[in-house]
Amino acid sequence: MSPDFRRRVMMFRSSRSAMASLIVVVGLLLAGLGAELISNSAPVIAHINGKTIFPAYVNYERDVLGLEGAGTIDYRELRPQFSWSVWPVLKWDPVEIDSEQMEYLSPPSISHLMGTDAAGRDVFARLLYGTRISLLFGIGYWLVTYVIGIVLGLMQGFFGGWFDLIGQRLIEIFSAIPVMMLLLFIVSVASPNPVLLCLFLCIFGWMGICQYMRTEALRNRNLTFTEAATSLGASKSRLLFSHILPNSLVPIITFSPYAVIGGIESLATLDFLGFGVPPPTPSWGELLDQARTNYQVAWWLAVFPSVFLFITILCLNFVGEAVRKAFDPRS
Repeated sequence: MSPDFRRRVMMFRSSRSAMASLIVVVGLLLAGLGAELISNSAPVIAHINGKTIFPAYVNYERDVLGLEGAGTIDYRELRPQFSWSVWPVLKWDPVEIDSEQMEYLSPPSISHLMGTDAAGRDVFARLLYGTRISLLFGIGYWLVTYVIGIVLGLMQGFFGGWFDLIGQRLIEIFSAIPVMMLLLFIVSVASPNPVLLCLFLCIFGWMGICQYMRTEALRNRNLTFTEAATSLGASKSRLLFSHILPNSLVPIITFSPYAVIGGIESLATLDFLGFGVPPPTPSWGELLDQARTNYQVAWWLAVFPSVFLFITILCLNFVGEAVRKAFDPRS
């Protein structure tokens, strides 16, 4: 780690709001990734009939566990048959309907910390599992768009000529396409899923970082360190990825948190409009869509998903602002 990079990292760490926000975001991501350990209707690990099973992560057939009959397995009924078992903290999974509730839209209680939705499913469990989908969607959107944009932008700026001309015209064509209308057509003829939605948005999300990286490559290709590497016989690929790219990291680092925010907001918007992940997949936008329909009788459907979305975006904004200040070339 160079002294300058170490100084900038220390500058970022000196921001209390950014560090606290980073801890919150990492905590949300870890909670989402470990959602099965927090809330699920099946044990995390159990031992039955001489077998060690992981029902929270694996769907077992009844005959595998030595059970007769057909249908889904209710692991709560099997609890007396387990030699030992480890259960999550809360007992609800995101698609389980609580048939014991007098009303499906029940307010927060000891049994359901954030109430239930219009189908009688636990809101906290759906928010928890929706956190995983939202954050992984945002991170996946950021990674794919930045890999495409960085590679194309560097090549445009470095090689120039016809390659740059074709790349710029391609960006203009992609920028002119009505993305939302095309997306509505695609989801009307194909069943949407998080991977398909992410890939579709990535096709049109790489242009911004591509322009920044093109500018950085145009600036760096004529600087002294590039000319020195060329005189020593460095290949074009080595120049591009070992010399120009490491000296063009400022826009990548600065805009990365905002790219994650863009992915999260896009998924929430699509889910809210009913064009996102298919039901019964848990998502923040789907709960907000239920809140729009039931806002007069179920305030918790609006409040809790909004709080999750607000805190995530706010914390990522704090992180992004601190990163921008720390890696500002003028600082």
